[in-house]
Amino acid sequence: MPDEPQEIPPPATPGNPTEPPQESPPGNPRPEVPPPMHDPVEPDSPRELPPNAPDELPGRGPRTPPVETPDRK
Repeated sequence: MPDEPQEIPPPATPGNPTEPPQESPPGNPRPEVPPPMHDPVEPDSPRELPPNAPDELPGRGPRTPPVETPDRK
C-alpha cells in the first residue's frame, strides 16, 4: 500500500486564520446582555418648574451674527 502525501495546510497569515475562532466557552451561546435602564433616544420625563420660571430658558450668546466694526480686523 503506497504512502500518500499528507496535505500540508498553508501557513497562517495575519487576517487569514487557518481555523475559525473558537467559541468561548465552546458550545455555549453568548451570555444575554441586560437591556439598558432607559431608552437613550427618549428624553427623561419632564421636571416640574417652579411657578415663576419661564417656559423656555434663553440660549447662550447672541442669536444674531456679530456686527463688524471698523476698528476690529
